Amino acid sequence: MVVAAILLLVNPQVGIPLVPSVEPVSADQISPGARRIALGDPPITRLGAITQRCSDCHVLFETEREPGRDLVQHTEIQLRHGSNDTCLNCHDRGDRERLAIRNAEPVGFADVAQLCSQCHGPVYRDWAKGAHGKTIGAWDLTSSDAVRLSCTQCHDPHSPAYEAMAPLPGPNTLRMGDPHANHNAAHPDQRNPLRRWRTSEGADEHGKDPG
Repeated sequence: MVVAAILLLVNPQVGIPLVPSVEPVSADQISPGARRIALGDPPITRLGAITQRCSDCHVLFETEREPGRDLVQHTEIQLRHGSNDTCLNCHDRGDRERLAIRNAEPVGFADVAQLCSQCHGPVYRDWAKGAHGKTIGAWDLTSSDAVRLSCTQCHDPHSPAYEAMAPLPGPNTLRMGDPHANHNAAHPDQRNPLRRWRTSEGADEHGKDPG
């Protein structure tokens, strides 16, 4: 207590400006998880109030949507995926619970990245190396905690382009100073309130001795 009182009396008081209020953002804008819930293996969907697997209906009849024709079922789907304008561009004809791979055996929905790689080679390469997409849990891909999100955990496979979204507000910290201050001020303290502790008489605003 005594030491604190001495320091309080000896050291000059320095006014620290308050950091301006931060604009609130919704929780879904900063969610660390996936942007959407992707279908798993086996894929399960809802038709009205009924939960079903694809094969519950598609083993009974063979259907193929013609380009430009409205869907009778799965009416929530908006197919906006370039030239992929029919279901069988991606879904296997014989087993709708699997995905069609050109000149190879179909794969399950968990291997959707293999399907996407057939058209999006450079993006798939970047995704495989960690430059595209999202990793949660750990940055080290060799760690058991690292979870690499798949293509459909971020993109809607039927309409993969993101809808327009408002950008998050920029950073605003004490170190950045008052964003409304005069940035052409002669004294650096008026631009950066923390810089006063690293400048000294005879030093320039970057803390370097001009001599």
